[in-house]
Amino acid sequence: KTRGYAEVTGQLGLVQNGYLYAVTDAGVAMCMASYEGTVCWRGRLRGTFSSSPVIVGEHLLATNELGTTFVFKTNPFGLELVAENKLGDEVFAIPPICGSRIYLRVTSRTGGQRQETLFCIGVGATDRTE
Repeated sequence: KTRGYAEVTGQLGLVQNGYLYAVTDAGVAMCMASYEGTVCWRGRLRGTFSSSPVIVGEHLLATNELGTTFVFKTNPFGLELVAENKLGDEVFAIPPICGSRIYLRVTSRTGGQRQETLFCIGVGATDRTE
């Protein structure tokens, strides 16, 4: 185990139950013991990451620049991927959480045209306003 704080660049790391969870620009997810800085685990996700991850309950959501959101458990014993979801072609924004809803701003490209869309995912998210 090595000290890993210098490995986390660009995005915000998140602490839960004494462990720091982060995803590097190059797509390496990691968990570190926040009290001593030792790396508990590392795991490769696909893509380049610009937005910071968010924690919802016991899950961490990290979205790469190509619009794939990786959902994994905040588990200090290893990377436990729960789901992968793709929306749009580009994502650079941090998804805000409000109550039981996640908001994700994505960009899609069709015929050379760039279109931004704000998705609301969660309980009560069925109403749509254009």
